[in-house]
Amino acid sequence: MKKFLKLSAIAGLLVSMSACQKEYEAPKSPVVEMSGKWWVELIFDADEDGKVSADDELLVSYHDFGAVGIITSNIASNAPDTVLISDPEESWPFKIKAPVNVSDLTFKPVTGLPNMDIEEATVDVVSGKILKGAAKTLSGAAADSIILSLKFSDAADYGFPEGAVFFYSGHRDSGQPEDQHQ
Repeated sequence: MKKFLKLSAIAGLLVSMSACQKEYEAPKSPVVEMSGKWWVELIFDADEDGKVSADDELLVSYHDFGAVGIITSNIASNAPDTVLISDPEESWPFKIKAPVNVSDLTFKPVTGLPNMDIEEATVDVVSGKILKGAAKTLSGAAADSIILSLKFSDAADYGFPEGAVFFYSGHRDSGQPEDQHQ
């Protein structure tokens, strides 16, 4: 009986101690608002007006990617003003660390960012913005929209003019099966 009372007291003590512990809260990235998987189209700015227009050339559509087109995420140091942008499907192989302004959801213009996917190639961020709730998914739900204008130093290797601008334009992946562009 004494053994049972001791075990009951210990169990009660353990339960009361565990009830007082704080629930674990995962750390939040300072760039979480700009991070995500994005369904995008890759567009060549053929008329060189800096805007997506009917005169531009669609190079890769949502369906051509077969999966999300680009991914934006925090970098290893979890910096509050930098995101990693990559194209996992390699429609245009690139991976860069780009400066951002999280408060207004913009990508800061910068030249000569090293392309971590292609040695000696660089990428310029001309402009970029995320618009909250400005797009619609296939199911009709609201989603964040992204437009990102880039220049690739190796554009001439693919038959494009030197200094050509390319747009990645699309919306955030909802993760829902009905919203997959496949």
